Amino acid sequence: MARITTPVPGYSGPGPAGVMFQDGEGHSDDPAVLDYCRSAGYGIDADPPEREAATVPDPREVTGPVQIGDPARDAAVAPRAGDFRPPVGAGDANPHGPEVYAPGLPGGGHQPTAPADAGEQKTNEDGPDPKHPAQAAPVADWRAYALTQVDNDPEVHAEVEKMTKAELIKKYGG
Repeated sequence: MARITTPVPGYSGPGPAGVMFQDGEGHSDDPAVLDYCRSAGYGIDADPPEREAATVPDPREVTGPVQIGDPARDAAVAPRAGDFRPPVGAGDANPHGPEVYAPGLPGGGHQPTAPADAGEQKTNEDGPDPKHPAQAAPVADWRAYALTQVDNDPEVHAEVEKMTKAELIKKYGG
């Protein structure tokens, strides 16, 4: 009777063709079962062969056929300064790896996918209002911008200083 070892070390339970495994080992003398197990990565009278660890290819390093037409641009692969809500880590790491992720909506709830006034510039008596900061700008930039949009009232300024970035964007970002 041949000794069969599982590809998963220490596995206990049923295997191919009803072979029962205990601590990664089972036994059979059926040639069909042995052939199947050998082709499926089990070890026959030996330890199973070592498997290669799966790797995620980085699409920035993959070369392929010649591009015909304009290539599509992905903000996770090649971010630009004007991109609206680029993923965290975009352009610095593998866009399909764990270092690049979209953080979701700040503050929860429904947020616009683009500023309502994108491309517009409001005007007042003193001239055009300053353009609001980029979505990815730090909260300090958003607070400074919000203070230019409100009256010079200490209570209102204190309220702006307490607001989160998501609240500032929702109220002053369009």
